[in-house]
Amino acid sequence: MALHPTDYFRKERVFVDRETCIDNFKNFIQNPNQDYNALFYYGIAGIGKSKLQRELQSILDNEYPDILWVSMDLENEYHRNVSTFLVALRDKIQIKQHNMRFYRFNLAHAIFSKKSQPEIPLKNETYPIIKEDGFFYDILNALNETVFGSFLSIPVKRILDIINNAPENTLKFLKELPIDIKKLESMEAHEIEKILPGIFAADFTSNLGTNSRVCIFIDTYEAIWKDWRGVGSFSEKDKWIRKCLIPNMPGVSWVICGREQIKSRWAEDEKDWEMCMKEYPIEDLSEGYSERFLIECGVKEKDIRDVIVKASEGVPYYLNLSVDTYEQVCRSKKPEAKDFAGTKKEVFEKFVKYLDKNEIRTLNVLSAPNSWDRNLFELLIKKFNPTYSIYEFSDLIKYSFVKEVTDGSFSLHQLMRKSLQEHQDPTYRKEVHLFLHNYYSNKIKDIDIKSITPEHEMALIEAYYHAKEALKFAELGVWVIKNIELFDKAGYWKTIYSIYEDFVEILKEKVGSENIYLGIFMRRLAFLNEDRGRYKEAISYYQQVLKIFEKNIGKKILENNDVTVDDHSIAMVSNDLANCFLSIGEYEKALTLQQKVLKIVKNIVNEDPLYIALVQQNMANTYQYLGQYKRAMELCQEALNVREARLGEEDLEVAITLENLAAIHQHLGNYEKAFSLAQRALNIREKKLGPKHPHVAKNLSSLGVLCTIMGNLEEALKYNHRAVEIAEERLEEDHIGIAQTLSNLGATYQYMLRYDNALETYLRALQITEHSLGSDNPMLVNILNNIAETYRKMENYEKALEFYQRALNIANNRLGKEHPDTALILSNIGRLYIDKREFKKAHSICQQALDIRGKTLGTDHVDYAITLQDLGCIYGYVGRGDYALPLFERSLQIFENKLGTDHIRTKEAKRLVDTLKELKVQVIKELIESGTMVLDNGKWVVKKQDN
Repeated sequence: MALHPTDYFRKERVFVDRETCIDNFKNFIQNPNQDYNALFYYGIAGIGKSKLQRELQSILDNEYPDILWVSMDLENEYHRNVSTFLVALRDKIQIKQHNMRFYRFNLAHAIFSKKSQPEIPLKNETYPIIKEDGFFYDILNALNETVFGSFLSIPVKRILDIINNAPENTLKFLKELPIDIKKLESMEAHEIEKILPGIFAADFTSNLGTNSRVCIFIDTYEAIWKDWRGVGSFSEKDKWIRKCLIPNMPGVSWVICGREQIKSRWAEDEKDWEMCMKEYPIEDLSEGYSERFLIECGVKEKDIRDVIVKASEGVPYYLNLSVDTYEQVCRSKKPEAKDFAGTKKEVFEKFVKYLDKNEIRTLNVLSAPNSWDRNLFELLIKKFNPTYSIYEFSDLIKYSFVKEVTDGSFSLHQLMRKSLQEHQDPTYRKEVHLFLHNYYSNKIKDIDIKSITPEHEMALIEAYYHAKEALKFAELGVWVIKNIELFDKAGYWKTIYSIYEDFVEILKEKVGSENIYLGIFMRRLAFLNEDRGRYKEAISYYQQVLKIFEKNIGKKILENNDVTVDDHSIAMVSNDLANCFLSIGEYEKALTLQQKVLKIVKNIVNEDPLYIALVQQNMANTYQYLGQYKRAMELCQEALNVREARLGEEDLEVAITLENLAAIHQHLGNYEKAFSLAQRALNIREKKLGPKHPHVAKNLSSLGVLCTIMGNLEEALKYNHRAVEIAEERLEEDHIGIAQTLSNLGATYQYMLRYDNALETYLRALQITEHSLGSDNPMLVNILNNIAETYRKMENYEKALEFYQRALNIANNRLGKEHPDTALILSNIGRLYIDKREFKKAHSICQQALDIRGKTLGTDHVDYAITLQDLGCIYGYVGRGDYALPLFERSLQIFENKLGTDHIRTKEAKRLVDTLKELKVQVIKELIESGTMVLDNGKWVVKKQDN
């Protein structure tokens, strides 16, 4: 790149954000303490502390012109020493306030200078000469005549004579000198230096009083410890500011900026600082403000801005460097996003400025872990930097670049971490990562599937993170397979998903997009998406895997054995894909694939019967959703028989089949049988997986539904509450599994007449399901119907019809007009019209529901009996008891057979039958007594009326 002249007069770049910092400053200025006070801003290097100070100074100029302000920057080495700091501060004050006189300070400082460096003549420029009286000119001449050699001799008598003969306006200051010349002459230089701040403060107060409107800024406060870290007490280095200068200048407002918090350190020495100092962090810029800054600076390309904003981690210094780079690149070519990759060396240098080598080495070590507590800190320091004291932990965490991420756990600022990692020896960096990988891997070694804790989850994530930095690629793959499997079985899908996803991307880069190994790992990733309720993503991965396998037909999966990609491999993935279609309500697609898979596996010689059983079980699920329960029952029972025989009665695969079989029996109205099967499945899962596995939650929820149907509502509530609790703890917040458990809980609330609770729960389930599956998915039918039912029971018929109609539209379009779910909605709509006394509409709709249920469920099903009862009620309301009674009696018979005599539905049906019979007897008695009914050939008949 060609050289260009430096742009010394570049326009000041826009100042963004920091509203909170500015508000704190204005409040500080407007409400100062009467004695002494300080405002301290702290933040990492490059966060914009100096820029903030300039902005605050501009605010004073524009909004508070009566306030005198000066600024000192400890970046300037001259300002870090007590004596030179005070001289510079004096000069800056006198520039703005010409009538300020520092007679006592000048005299004391001159004597200090002569004692500390007697061989160097005092210069007029250092000590302003008052030309009118020549007072200081005489003092300097006297001190420059000081005799030095084996001992130092200051002409005290001559200086006293000069002072006594000084003009009146000079004497008024000098007569208040807190220490006399003879005393100063007898003191060592370092002793005089200690009292210089007090003398300076006395001169300052004599000039401006104790109610002065003055603000003194100090920047780069951390530089005061440069070259002194690890030497003596930490608090000794700034004691002259904290204890000698600020407290002796009442009314002055001090605004200090530095990298690390100081309030607690100052308060250790003087508790009043707790009240007299306000301390605020300067936070990272938000992405919005970072974007705005880049736009204002002329960075036009959105993709470039995105790269810079992400890399900057909200640090303005990084943004400024990136704008510099952008402007340089623009001079020779069109900028591209790749021009802004990597952490800039200047960032690293700014971060480590004022840190000694030992501290930098420590931070290099601490930049490796994502976070560290005291225990890990000590292990790392003892291993990699034993010369750094572990007792400096409490000082280290006060740095602004150290963030407390959780209680007792800390991390370096992310940009600083990246910078430190990029600019250290790669071999050393790898050693630290390997140590950390082993440290976290040991935490998950030999753990029990039922005893996994959040700490184990964190250890897995950390171990993988460091494995990527420390292990070879082949070693990384082995580690992933070995350590992920246990967490997968335990249902920690949310935890392991990001690891698998990341590894698949690495694998794709290493072996290409058509490699068999990539297909195998992508299939695992598809499994995880399925478990997480991300069915569309799972389908996409399964389809990619099918393409990879189809391109590798006949090829060996492993070079050292005879296992190849064959029809069985294709069938397995196709079966997985079918399950996903089933989960999103694409039942016909699922069934077509499953039939194809079953045909393939039955034609494979020596095919494992277990795999055939798996396909049959999956087909049973599809037939169940399609409402073909008898066919579903046959296939599921076959699968159960094979699995129990081959795997044993307590295998997890057996539990899956038991749960599916229970669902079929539930749909067929065999509730006791369904409950027994579901309970057996739960027992297996709790024993094998522990009490908080997501599959356990699903089982509990199923048992909650059965208890609700069977009228055991308190028990149902317990099952459902526990199911929701586990699902919310273990699944992602928008997982369809949470929606299903919530929906079942809502049904229990509804049966308990707790309609507000039911509605709240259903609506949350609806929100999750719509978000996950879309607004017309068949999975919504049940939830929409339940919401409508709740509104109906609350007598909000208009709202109920709205949800019924939406459920019916989806059912008709996605399930078919003769599906059991369609009949369920029609039955409920019919009941709504019964409630509204619109019996003609009710009769037509209920008859339609009865026809569908008789055809799909059979005429001895509980749901069929419910619709019979509804029709009986319609006839009863219109005075046709003769039609109603046989319908009630038939429904009672079904309820007694399916639910037992103690079920609430059975009792209600019996009450209806008994009431109608009593009414019929009473009516007949009245007809006989009135002569309307008479015996005719041994039969009672109604006598014909004349009219």
